[in-house]
Amino acid sequence: MTEKNSTKKDRRGKTATLFFLSIVALIVSAIFSLGIGSVKIGFFAVLYTVIKQVGFDPGNVTRVDYIIITQLREPEIIGGLAVGASLAIGGAVVQSIFRNPISEPYITGVSSGATLGAVVAIVFGITFFGVFTLPILAFIFSLATVFVVYLLSARKGRIPPVIFLLTGIAISLFASSLVALLLYSKPALENRIFFWVLGSLVPLNWTDVTILVPVVGVTSMIVWAMYRELNALQMGDVHARSVGVNPERAKLILITLSTVSVAACVSLTGLIGFVGLIFPHISRILYGGSNKYVVPSSGILGATFLILSNDLAQSVIKGEIIPIGIITGIIGVPFFLFLLIRINARGYYGS
Repeated sequence: MTEKNSTKKDRRGKTATLFFLSIVALIVSAIFSLGIGSVKIGFFAVLYTVIKQVGFDPGNVTRVDYIIITQLREPEIIGGLAVGASLAIGGAVVQSIFRNPISEPYITGVSSGATLGAVVAIVFGITFFGVFTLPILAFIFSLATVFVVYLLSARKGRIPPVIFLLTGIAISLFASSLVALLLYSKPALENRIFFWVLGSLVPLNWTDVTILVPVVGVTSMIVWAMYRELNALQMGDVHARSVGVNPERAKLILITLSTVSVAACVSLTGLIGFVGLIFPHISRILYGGSNKYVVPSSGILGATFLILSNDLAQSVIKGEIIPIGIITGIIGVPFFLFLLIRINARGYYGS
């Protein structure tokens, strides 16, 4: 009994250490990223700016550097942290619900719907909501697409996972075909649409952040609070019922939460791939299968990865900003293949 308690204590200590190191890496990455861009800003200028914002005035910060950091880079990085966390947590949710290790949040149709909404706004020049027209239409179309997928998948009050995934793929392909048709009809808008489809954090401003962070924060906290339901669902509907979980109700709530969060992100930044696919796997390798740890750690790791990818997107070509989706794809594909080899050799949870 003593040996068992000691093992459990060691495991908790390892988990706490990993979480602490992950959070430190996140903070360091965020501060480091404030100095990266078309205008390089030194570390101390960044540090003094952050100190100045919390009420102290160390001096030694030029007005130009202060404005660049506080008005351009901080909303971009804070928004990027929220987007990375949302995509990774969304991936953990869909992989647990559908018991499918290659699932990601976009498989529900949220990305194709958002793309269609954005392209409709661009091609037809819709400006009902002023500068917010594109993200609002992208958000509405993404929610509507997932709603259609959900309705078409329902069978007598149940949502069979395989039917839901296949329906999501079919609707996504249909929406993508409509996007291609619209793009073909307006080739002059190709560059603008192309940049949005591959994703970017550059357009984010403080207005976007004040909307995005609360949405991602609230939905992520509720998802984490439902980690027991997620754990039950990843063991199957029969097991979930045996432990007192209503699987259909839990699926509906969790899918809705992840859809709202991911839709809000995609509507503002465009499509950013692989974050929701990779980091739930890494979290399970590090922490095991319980979503008590997988959900928050996925969010932390996904957020860190995305802002570092954004640094690369702004640094690879001098004077140019590469769409961040290109960077996440280049890094994500080989990394995911490495994970698959490791999973195949050692088991899904690294044991």
